[in-house]
Amino acid sequence: MAKRRGAPDARKILDTYARYGTIKATARELKVRRKTVRRVVRGEKPRPANRSPRSSKLDPYRSVIKRLVLEDKLTATLVLEEIRQLGYSGGYSILKDYVRLIRPNPKKKVTTVLEHPPGAEGQVDWSPYTVRLGGERRIVHAFSLVLPFSRFMVLRFALDETLETLLRLHEEAFSIIGAIPRLMTYDNMTTVGRHSSKDTIVLNPRFEGYMKSRGFEIALIDPGRPNQHASVERPFSYVENNCLRRRRFRFDDLDDLNRHGVWWCDTIANVRVHGSTRERPVDRLERERALMLPLPSLRVEPFQAVGRKVGSDFCVALETNRYSVPPKHVGQPATIRVYEKRLEVLVEGAVVATHQRCHEHHQRLVLPEHEEAFKRCTPSRLLLEQAFLRLGPAAHDYYEGLKLQRGRGAGYHLQRILRLTDRHGSEIVTGAMAHAAKYGNFSADAVARVISGRELTDRTRPQSGPVPQPPDRVRLWLEGIHVEDTDLEDYDRLIDELAPSKGGDDDAQE
Repeated sequence: MAKRRGAPDARKILDTYARYGTIKATARELKVRRKTVRRVVRGEKPRPANRSPRSSKLDPYRSVIKRLVLEDKLTATLVLEEIRQLGYSGGYSILKDYVRLIRPNPKKKVTTVLEHPPGAEGQVDWSPYTVRLGGERRIVHAFSLVLPFSRFMVLRFALDETLETLLRLHEEAFSIIGAIPRLMTYDNMTTVGRHSSKDTIVLNPRFEGYMKSRGFEIALIDPGRPNQHASVERPFSYVENNCLRRRRFRFDDLDDLNRHGVWWCDTIANVRVHGSTRERPVDRLERERALMLPLPSLRVEPFQAVGRKVGSDFCVALETNRYSVPPKHVGQPATIRVYEKRLEVLVEGAVVATHQRCHEHHQRLVLPEHEEAFKRCTPSRLLLEQAFLRLGPAAHDYYEGLKLQRGRGAGYHLQRILRLTDRHGSEIVTGAMAHAAKYGNFSADAVARVISGRELTDRTRPQSGPVPQPPDRVRLWLEGIHVEDTDLEDYDRLIDELAPSKGGDDDAQE
């Protein structure tokens, strides 16, 4: 009887079955159907080899499945969702068997199963992923807290793994769970602690204080024992291949990514029947929540402290944005407490301003009361003077000349010269001011001309030549001014009174 090309004979199937011991492993090794192996093992005659293969509901979608599996790296679960939308009406098992045939199988490692009593433990870890946020490739850090008993997962994404971010996400995770595990386990992350020797663990003082305020205990996994943290580490592959790959790793921004993560946990990960427990994580969570520690009645909101200095615009800078404080604190050091949705500015230990946190870029946020204080008691010219006079003695002398020549317009020139300082540096600008002062030129234009290497006109010397006439619009305005009529002889008498007598001059000369 002619055999189908490539199909193993009965002897080979029996030899392979004797080596592996299971029908499933034999079929996978020989890439044949399980029914064929089962029929040979039972001693039944195999079907005629020249029989044409039976058509399958999977046949029209095989090319699509290959692309989704080999190019997009989708799991069988996600492939099923994709081809369902294309009209596939078959089952999951036949699809899973086909995916196993076309996807290379990595060699599995031997692991041990650890038992976790309910409510006793929570595991936390980070995992970085490369995604696109608004079209830009960024590395995001996935924070995951998993309860090993129920397999309930809290997933959030951040742009860093700082201690402040870790504390904030702990608070959010405990709030979602509704309780606190009695023991929290971590790997050797420096924000929590590290193994200083074989039997000694050194904890981060700030995290240790947070641990004591919440009442839980800490355990760091032993180096080289990843199975101790398997409940939180294994699902990271599930996060990558099921959560992120659903959107092909493309999101509008970090908020969009976190909304997708929340949706995925609430509708997929925590409500599915788990492969190990055969129950839904949300159902097992209800049983273990009563065995955990209760949430504290008063919770301290975690924050990040950042040192800053109040600028001349009575604002402090944070993440490309500027936030106002009372103008009287200009030039003083300040501390910004950065919370998730707000921030506080402290000067000398006291809170002087509270702002809603702005997630846009290059914004200046001024509170109305600060704007009123600025208009009432801190004129802008005074702020400009303070910043300008800090440039040194040359700035003091030049400012006096500006006030004499420019009057009320001196503030405008101060502002422009300060901008030149930001661009060229204080040393170059003060040298240019000293040079311009020699020529009696007190203006921002004069300083700019010196910096650019152009010549100046000496305003201290009288210029020769006819006096230029004013522009027409200025002349017409002067002609329209009403001048009181006066007898010209009055001016002659005034000149005679003010001029010294000729005789007096002669006597003085003699």
